[in-house]
Amino acid sequence: MAFRSEILIKLDKKGRVLLPAAFRDELPADDRGAFVLYHSPNVSGVVNGNSRMGFDAMLERLRAEALGPKGSLKVALDDEAFDPAGYLSAGARTIAMEPDGRFSMPAEFVEALDAADGVMLVGKVEKFQLWNPARWQARRAAEREKMAAFVRNLSAGGDA
Repeated sequence: MAFRSEILIKLDKKGRVLLPAAFRDELPADDRGAFVLYHSPNVSGVVNGNSRMGFDAMLERLRAEALGPKGSLKVALDDEAFDPAGYLSAGARTIAMEPDGRFSMPAEFVEALDAADGVMLVGKVEKFQLWNPARWQARRAAEREKMAAFVRNLSAGGDA
């Protein structure tokens, strides 16, 4: 599974969005009727998406990394313990898809994205993201500069 590409998608009159076939095809075969959307935990106005299986696997990795081997038990018993996986899970929504890939975007995500002009769907390998198109263009330019610096550093490291 590898979500790739960036595609501008529009909301239709009913507030639905089309998840393109290139993204639907990356969902596990038995998990293609729905997927998960959740707010980025650290970038305001960005919505992440993943297959249900991918999202659950990420939560397990997050819980193991953040809480350690006994952390899950502590979270299960201590209602005041902070659980980063629980935090992400609470704000996540399972999104059902129509057979053609259309889905209704929950209002909370439309508002967060300021999606009146559509959204930019961006593949990020194991997940995808939804961005406001103007915000994505600015982010893309910044990432292009970071990528150029990364490549330069690779070259510099090989000369030593």
